Amino acid sequence: MKKLMIAVCMAVMGVSAANADFIWNWWTTSNAGKPQKTSLKGCSLGIASELKEVQGAQIDLLFNRSKSVKAGAQGAIGFSQTEKLRNGAQFALVNKAKSAALQLGLVCMNETGFLPVFVFFNFDAKMFGK
Repeated sequence: MKKLMIAVCMAVMGVSAANADFIWNWWTTSNAGKPQKTSLKGCSLGIASELKEVQGAQIDLLFNRSKSVKAGAQGAIGFSQTEKLRNGAQFALVNKAKSAALQLGLVCMNETGFLPVFVFFNFDAKMFGK
């Protein structure tokens, strides 16, 4: 637990030092009355989130979705989904992507991976680099 708190504090301090975005999401529709931020360059933490474009970290407890993760990490305890993940990692119990650089979890579904569905990890070598 102590290591988790240190990691969260480091992420928050890193985001604030870099003048990057920080979003706290209770649920995907929690910001319904407010202008929803759809692209993120920084860190998103919460219970469940849905963003269009992420460059940084999107970490949630239950699930998260995004259209594109350009660089960084996308993770959840439950379910994590993206269409395209370049230069980063996706980790959850169940991962799903059309193309992802690296996936770590119990079930990893990657349409362009070395296998479409594999346990514990999956990757697409074409997603590393520019």
